[in-house]
Amino acid sequence: MCHLPWKDVAVVVQANGHGGYTVIVKNRTITASEWLSWRKQGLSNTEIAAILGVSPSMARVIAKKFRQAGVPDPQYRKRKPGPVMTLDTTTDAGAYVLGILWGTASTSGEGYWVRHRDRWYVDVVREYLGVTAEGHESYSRTGNQWRLKITRAVDVAAVRNLLERHRWVPRKAPERPYPSGNIDDRGFVRAWVELHSSADVARTGRKRAPTPRLRVYGSRLLMEEVNLVITAGTGVSLRTLQKTENDTTAVLYYAGKSFRVVVDWLYAGAELYNPIVREKIEEVISKRV
Repeated sequence: MCHLPWKDVAVVVQANGHGGYTVIVKNRTITASEWLSWRKQGLSNTEIAAILGVSPSMARVIAKKFRQAGVPDPQYRKRKPGPVMTLDTTTDAGAYVLGILWGTASTSGEGYWVRHRDRWYVDVVREYLGVTAEGHESYSRTGNQWRLKITRAVDVAAVRNLLERHRWVPRKAPERPYPSGNIDDRGFVRAWVELHSSADVARTGRKRAPTPRLRVYGSRLLMEEVNLVITAGTGVSLRTLQKTENDTTAVLYYAGKSFRVVVDWLYAGAELYNPIVREKIEEVISKRV
């Protein structure tokens, strides 16, 4: 074991590999596994500094010590980063990933957050955009959520180039349009429906018969275009957008046979989709009395 002082930081190196490497700062011991966990969550040096109660420059010193010991650092920004990942949104899978970002991404300083209660969507974004950070689960009284923080320069560039190319605006913007440019509409709409819809059985008509129903939510501007895309792809009649308590959000309704037609169109030849969500939708459709 050896102690390497660095101002008010003492570094302790154990002989049993990465797991035994620790940094002691202000009487707090930071293990390699704890540090790696923070970095995999996408936490920056500044954010870690706040946790430890030290300056950002001191956090950078700690990061350097861990890297020198061979501990992986997914957030380390190399001077010469690799090539920026590009995504072909004219393909079904590419447009589907765009749909995930359109429905879950938000800005965070110079980077982005991707958030959803289902880890599956976070993992898909990581895989298709080559993001090095790992998603982590966040706990709250309103429900658990998976988060992916994108901060590495090359990853941020990949997401920014993709979103700006299609004229994305943040989720809380008063008007959120449909993506511009050439995209595979079915792939995009499938992702949006999976993220922002509800499927249930409602009692409709004079006989109040149980009828499978799909409701798709989004900004009015976006839903107007989704309405046109679904009609063009399926032949179902255009829907009248329904209002919600939120003036900026509208709803598209598909019930009975039209529900089945829309779902068949969404998943016909699909390259990428959430199997659990599809299974739940099929279960609702099958509930006929």
